Amino acid sequence: MTPPPKKRRRRWPLAIAAMLVGTTLAVAGVEILLRTLDPIGLNYAGEFHRYVTQAVEYSWQGKALADVDLDGHLLRMKPGIELDLGSFRVRSNRFGLRGPEVAEPKPADTFRVLLLGDSVAFGWGVDEEVTFARRLETEWNAAAKRPRLEVVDTGHPLYDTVQQAATLREFLPRLQPDLVLLVYVTNDLEPSRDTVEALLGGPPPDPAEIPVLPHDFWSWTGETLQSVTPALGQLLAAQTNIERRVQRGLGGRTYAPETFGKGPRGWARSQKALREIRDSCAAVKVPFLLLDHTRPAITSLPTFCGAEGIAIAPFAFSDADLANGICISLLDSHANAKGHDLLLQRLRTLLLERGLLPR
Repeated sequence: MTPPPKKRRRRWPLAIAAMLVGTTLAVAGVEILLRTLDPIGLNYAGEFHRYVTQAVEYSWQGKALADVDLDGHLLRMKPGIELDLGSFRVRSNRFGLRGPEVAEPKPADTFRVLLLGDSVAFGWGVDEEVTFARRLETEWNAAAKRPRLEVVDTGHPLYDTVQQAATLREFLPRLQPDLVLLVYVTNDLEPSRDTVEALLGGPPPDPAEIPVLPHDFWSWTGETLQSVTPALGQLLAAQTNIERRVQRGLGGRTYAPETFGKGPRGWARSQKALREIRDSCAAVKVPFLLLDHTRPAITSLPTFCGAEGIAIAPFAFSDADLANGICISLLDSHANAKGHDLLLQRLRTLLLERGLLPR
C-alpha cells in the first residue's frame, strides 16, 4: 500500500539534513587533510613570515620618511645567520648575502660572477646547494677548471630593479666582479619603496594603481570559503585564471604588465635603474647580461634593452616547463630542485655561447 503523500514529504527534511551533515564532514575532512599533509604548500606563508621577521634587517626602521633613502638599500639579510625555515635553510655571510664568505680583495686566479635579482636569484624554497647559482660554481670547480669560478648571490626577496641597482653600487667596487648577471622578473615592476612609504605614513596609494579584477567561479568560491576553511579556500582560489580575469577587466585592451596597475610607474623606475646598472658596469669594463625571467612577459623589455645596448637573453619558464613539475607547490611558484636544474642548464649554455665564462 502506498503511504500517504504527507508521510513521504516528511522524509525530505531528514534527507536534506543528512546531506548537509555529510557535506560538512567532507569539507572538514578535506580541510584537515590539506592542513596536515600540506599538498598545496600552505607552509609558504609561514616560512616567509619567519624569514622577514627573523632574518631580515630594515634600514628604515626608527626613521622618519624624510630621512630614508628610498632609492638606497631598504632591506637585506642580517649578516652571519643560519636559519632553518622548515622546508629549507638559509645562511648569510658578513655582507648579509646568501652563501659563503666572500674575500676582499678578490683572490688571484678567481673569476667572480655577481648575481643580482629577487627571490628567484636568491633561490627561495630550496637549500643553497640546490640553487642554480651555487651549482654553476660547484660544478665548474669540481671539474678543476681554471680560473676558479665564484658566484656571489646578492638576490633577495622583495627586491625590485631599484634595489638591485643599490646592491650593485655597494658591491661593484668592493667585490670586483668579472661578470654581472641580473635575473629580471615581472614583479620587478612592483616598487619596493611603496611598502616603506605606506608604513611610515607616506602618500596614500593611487586608486588607479589598485586593479579590481572580476571574479570567476574559482576566485569567488575560494574567497567565500577563506574565513571558514582557509586551506580549502586557497586550494579553490588557486584554480583561477588570473590572466583571463585581467583581460576581462581591461575590457578588450591588450594586457601588458608594464601598462597595468603600478606597471607604468614601476617600469619607468626600472628603466632608470637598468641604465644605471649598465653604465656602472661599462665604467669598469665588466660585461652585464640581463636574464629575462618575466612571466607574463614584459613585452617592452627586449625592445628597451635593444635600444639601450643592454645584453638580454631569454630565461623564463615555458608552459611546457611548468607542466613538468618544476615549481615548489601549487601556492609557491618558485623553482624546486628540478626547476633549478633547468635554470642551470640554460644559464650554462648561455654563458658559454656568449663567451662570458673563462676559456
